[in-house]
Amino acid sequence: MDSILLKEAALKLSPFERAQLIDALWQSLDPSEQSEIDQAWLKESSDRLSAYHRGEIEAVDGESVISELRGKLSR
Repeated sequence: MDSILLKEAALKLSPFERAQLIDALWQSLDPSEQSEIDQAWLKESSDRLSAYHRGEIEAVDGESVISELRGKLSR
């Protein structure tokens, strides 16, 4: 399949399907490092959740974050 056609087909996928495709392609580049990356993200997310439960950080919904970032980028 031509890479341009492949790109066009991929862009027609839902955001979730595109994320799955990205993950699969990323893992195909160097699968030996993926386990290490996964473990680092697991520790980071666990640390953040613990900090949230201790009241050290607040949760912010995704829509608010995206809206704030868009505002900053459009300036």
